Amino acid sequence: MNSPGHLELAPTNDISEGTGQDIANWGNFHRQPRLWRGAASAWPAVRHWTFSSLRALGPDLPVQVVQGNREREETRLSTSTWGEHLAALESMASSDRPPGNLKEFDLLKQFPSLLNDLRLLDLFPAGAVFANQAWIGPAGARTGLHFDLLDNIALTLVGRKRFYLMPPGSVKAHQVSGKYDRWARLCRIGVDQILQEAGQAADSLVRVVDLCPGDALYVPHGWWHEVVNLEPSVLLSGFFGKRRHVWTAWLKTGAIHAAHRAGMWKHGHCTCHPDQQRLGN
Repeated sequence: MNSPGHLELAPTNDISEGTGQDIANWGNFHRQPRLWRGAASAWPAVRHWTFSSLRALGPDLPVQVVQGNREREETRLSTSTWGEHLAALESMASSDRPPGNLKEFDLLKQFPSLLNDLRLLDLFPAGAVFANQAWIGPAGARTGLHFDLLDNIALTLVGRKRFYLMPPGSVKAHQVSGKYDRWARLCRIGVDQILQEAGQAADSLVRVVDLCPGDALYVPHGWWHEVVNLEPSVLLSGFFGKRRHVWTAWLKTGAIHAAHRAGMWKHGHCTCHPDQQRLGN
């Protein structure tokens, strides 16, 4: 489901598919996306998680949800509770205030019992350092075009999502946003506008893949991607890398992020604070 004004692009067949047995050889993928259909289809999470069952874990837990496309537009945040948010996703009733998108939520820290329903070590190569965050949002919710500083394995557990992927170098320097995100670089425009500007070269520029429950997608760091929910969904992203690479990235971004949190660097011109808090940026 694409929002009005967005191009309708069908899934392509140019992303290599693999099996769980070759995940350990991720270093041989030549920095190319890789898709594993049904990688987690036998996991209890895929078989049993519903919005109703998840909601019961802690209905009164306060959560902060994102309204709109914060990567491309202004950052708008609202407060809710875990129970209210999941109930809205389950019903998807019409409302003047549609459900927001719960992004970068530390699901497994808040509800550690859910680890029993996952087999995360099966997804990552031996020796990798990884951290998991959840994206839980309604149909039509969109994460704007960006690339991550770490490799990512995106795993859909509930619902369906569509990924638009573009290789490094697809976004020109003047299209890169100055908006701050510690672990990502953002684009000022979306895939639709980039493809319109690319003209005849557009067909070879973007790869499109739909993820169903249990599917896993490897997105190498540096690959631009935009993501839209085709249905209300739960996605678990595992950002990972070799220990030295992860710690180097953590140290490089740490000082800037400390200045940001102190209000000295792009506070309010970022994905983590509302734009109305902008302090002279």
